[in-house]
Parts: sequence; C-alpha cells; structure tokens
Amino acid sequence: MVVRGRTGSGRRTLIAALAARAGRAVGVVDARRLVREGRLGELGVRLHRVALRGWLPLIDGLDAIDADSADAARVRDLLRDHDGPLALRLGRDGRAPLDPGFVAIDLPALTVAERAGCWVRALRDAGLAVADVDELAARYAVGPGTIARAVADAAAMPRRATDADVDRAVRHHLAARLGTVATRVERLATWSQVVLPPDVQDSLVELVSRIRHRRRVFDDWGLDAVMATSRGLTALFQGGPGTGKTLVAGAIATELGMELWRVDLSRVVSKWIGETEQNLARVFDAAEEAQAILLFDEADSLFTRRTEVRTSTDRYANQEVNFLLQRLDSFEGVAILTTNFGSGLDPAFKRRMSFRLTFPFPDDEAREALWRVHLPASVPRAGALDLTDLAQRYRMSGGYIRNACLRACFLAADEASALTQAHLERAVRAEFREIGKLADTGVLE
Repeated sequence: MVVRGRTGSGRRTLIAALAARAGRAVGVVDARRLVREGRLGELGVRLHRVALRGWLPLIDGLDAIDADSADAARVRDLLRDHDGPLALRLGRDGRAPLDPGFVAIDLPALTVAERAGCWVRALRDAGLAVADVDELAARYAVGPGTIARAVADAAAMPRRATDADVDRAVRHHLAARLGTVATRVERLATWSQVVLPPDVQDSLVELVSRIRHRRRVFDDWGLDAVMATSRGLTALFQGGPGTGKTLVAGAIATELGMELWRVDLSRVVSKWIGETEQNLARVFDAAEEAQAILLFDEADSLFTRRTEVRTSTDRYANQEVNFLLQRLDSFEGVAILTTNFGSGLDPAFKRRMSFRLTFPFPDDEAREALWRVHLPASVPRAGALDLTDLAQRYRMSGGYIRNACLRACFLAADEASALTQAHLERAVRAEFREIGKLADTGVLE
C-alpha cells in the first residue's frame, strides 16, 4: 500500500488505523536516514526485523531517492523480495519504487469546510474553543494531522489556551517546516517607503487585488472548475540593484497582513541527488498551507536556463528546473521572484509568471522623492538640505540612496551635530568609492 499526501495530511494516521483494524501495530523504517548514511542495503534487514515482531512495516522517506536512479532499482528489488504486507508513505508527488499491483491512496487537500470540521472535532476533544473556526480554517490550508498537533500543543499549556495560543501553535508547526530552508522577514516595508512610476504602481495594485480576492474568484465564483493550473500567483520583479524589488515584496506582505519568507538558496540546494527537489517541495507546501508569501531573491541562481545534457551534472541540474516548472503549475500560494538580469531565467519560467514587472532606474524626480523618504522629519538638520541638487548630480538607485542617508546620519551623530549638506555629500562619495568608482559621477546601480 502506498499513501501519498502533504505533510500533516494524515498519511501515517490512516496507515495506523488500517493496521489496527487488522490487529497489527506499525513499525516505521526511516529510509531517508539510510540513504543519507549510505546504508541502503540494510533496508531489507530492517523490514525483516519489523515483520518478525508481527508489525506492519511502514517505510518513510523514499522520496529522497531519484525514481530513475540505481538506488531506486535496488530498492525495488529489495521490496519485491519482501514477503508480507508493506506500506509506503510518500509526498503528494512521490513515485513508489514498486512493481505494479500495489494499492495507491492519494490524500487530497481539504476544502475550507472540511478543515473547519477537523478543527471543530480536535478542539472539542481537547476541551477548547475558538471564536471563529471558519476563519481559522480559511487562513491555514493545513491537513488534519497538523490541526491535531497544533490543538494538542495549545491544550498542553499550563493555562487556559486562547484563540491567539491556537493560532500561534499552528504558526509554530508551519514555521518549523519553512524555517529549514527559508527565513522569515521580520521588518517589512510600507508603501510610504516606495517610490515608483505610475504604470508600475498600477500593476502592483492589480497584483495585490488578485492576491486579496483569490478565494472569492476561484471558490465563490467557480473559476476553480475551469482552471486546471495557475491557481497560485507568481510574480517576477526584474531591475537593477537597489530599484526596490525586495522592498515592494515587503510592502505587499504588510498590506495583506501576510508573512514574508525569504528562501535561503544555500539551504535549499543540496549535493545529495533528489534532496534539492525535496527541500523545494517542502517550502512550497508549507507556504501554501501558511498562506505566506515566498520570496526568491536573486532567482536566476535557481530558476536558471536548462542546458544541453552532456554530463550527469547537467542532467540533474535540468531535473531540478523541470521539477520547479511542474511545481509552479500546481502551486496555489504566492511567490515573488527577483532578479537583476531577467535573461538568466529559463523562458519557461517567464511564461508561467502571473506578473512580470520591470523596476526602472529612478529619474531625477524619483531620486529626489527617495532622498526625502529616507530622511524623515525626526532627523535634526543644520540648515537647509538641497536634496534637489543631490538628485540631479548623483545618479543613484533607491538602495544606494538609503545607504547614503544612513551613512550621513551616523557621520553627524559621530560629530555630535545635526545633519548637514556636507554630511550627505561625504556619504555619497563614500558610496561611490565602495563599489570601486573613481569619480562620483555616472550611474550608481
């Protein structure tokens, strides 16, 4: 028997319930650990030990094996030789290394009404109650396993759990999964910090509107029945350094009241074959369930162009890209990709983007507005600051203007004086020097 589904969808509970109906307990064999430690040959021995105890062997972690690899063929031979019942727990897209003839059970994602029912039962059994179960079910697209664990954590508190405690318990479970490969952005920007041309602002208004009204359009208006893919929203922000791409991602999260998680590519990409795809699947699944926004900064390092296959390295690199393409098609959350050079992305990714926005280099008027945004009225000033002159003379993008403002304020603080035009001039020249420009003219981006 093969049971597929997301983390927390109830796969293990279902297998244990079926085993209990047959009067048997479940013995779990962790195949992922055996793969990591290069001890895959022990799998047959582990299965034999579990079977001798009269338990139902449950193999976990076979997702970590590339379905087309020699290891998968080796596992298939081992499982073919196993005498007796056997259960495999896989992710929702996992491929079972078994010969045809097994029973396959796919656990689908629950609807909002089904999640509400799970919440009601779990809260009732724990002796807890929340003010609005439907709102909780709509906010978190989690499975019954995650719901049960979150309620159990809230019920275990030494005091009477509140609505906030239940909400926090769910977030902790989802953060534990996202936190292995992504970092939560704590300080989010607001629209008051963003200076962009009107056409880009209009596109951002539409983007926010699509995120806000997704449930109404797909669920209430019935478009879910006619949309096989593209239920999620993916946006590509391209433009030079410091033009506000990451800042806007934070402002979107702030307006919508959603969490923003920056994917850490150093923790996603693994040297182990198949593990990169597993990490990506985990972050996409958790983001969908948490209703969080994923941010892929410098996306061209992951969503790169596929190449002609000449070595095994090329094949596995293309395999990761192909997985991303397939996962974006089925993704039902919100993801924002930023890149300085859009030409580095595979064209297939661009076709799958719901929005593609180019952030231009700011003109004189926009640069002056940026100087004013990053120098709030609370900063003490000595004399008038000619920000118009700074904007016209120094062609800097918003990120460098922000750095210059911060540097100038520290220069003034170190001298125990108010901010002057001279401090700003020194800060600008320091910014030009830091990137290796000998003159403080030209474009700084």
